[in-house]
Amino acid sequence: MHQNSGIAEILLGSLAETYLMIPVLFLLYFILEYFSHTKQLDIVSKLKISGPLGPLAGTLLGIIPQCGMSVFVTTLYLSKRVTLGTLIATYLATSDEALPVLIANSGQENTILYIVGLKLLIGTITGYAVDLLLNKKMYEGEPPAVNSSHVVEIKHELEKTKYKEIAIHTLKRTLRIYFWVLLVTIALSFLLYFADGERLISSVQSHPNIQVIIAALFGLIPNCAASIAIAEAFLHTGLSIGATVAGLSTGAGFGPIVLFKDGNLKFAFQALLISLVAAIFWGYIINYYF
Repeated sequence: MHQNSGIAEILLGSLAETYLMIPVLFLLYFILEYFSHTKQLDIVSKLKISGPLGPLAGTLLGIIPQCGMSVFVTTLYLSKRVTLGTLIATYLATSDEALPVLIANSGQENTILYIVGLKLLIGTITGYAVDLLLNKKMYEGEPPAVNSSHVVEIKHELEKTKYKEIAIHTLKRTLRIYFWVLLVTIALSFLLYFADGERLISSVQSHPNIQVIIAALFGLIPNCAASIAIAEAFLHTGLSIGATVAGLSTGAGFGPIVLFKDGNLKFAFQALLISLVAAIFWGYIINYYF
């Protein structure tokens, strides 16, 4: 009976963790396709996400406490609409469920502003550094195969298309992405159900440098339980601010799930490796100075 209760809790928790991304993704994708096909307007370029302001725009999107943003920018990257630097900036700025956990604890207002400010700097600086060092590198793999002639993420078409057709395709696209996010989230939730992430992170409390690496690796798990564990470890077990920021910087929400599912594994690992190295680097810098 207890086991069945645990399974039901995991399934319901996974649904609660992910369902809010459906309306967000549907709205974002619908706007992209609607304006592209009916107004002959490229919203991505208009908002400067694909231009020189890309890393800054990606960082600002990542700061919004909604994991659908990292998924959205991932699909733009896979369709060769934004640079690798913009993708990395978005990933580093994403905080998953950590901010709500911190907000729920009274007296943490300054800490929240501090962490958000650091992630703004980290995302923006790292994003521009990646673009500078890699010459604004775009995705070099094959774009995801989609069975539609009206797909804004594959190519920019200017012909007229019906409102209903855009809505149907947008819904299919949103549900396809959501299905894989939910599936992986459930699988990871079962794994984390048997592990105590908070205890694992706090077990190296006397070694702040090791803390940074452990927290950054733990943050790579695309599940809100990871970011919650990091936030709780910071609040209750003395996890250093550098390790906390490092762990929350690698916690890129559900974007990496889409990156590995729809993208080339080589480029997916490249993006996550850059994010990991950057998060560890900044974690050490923060611990050293603060």
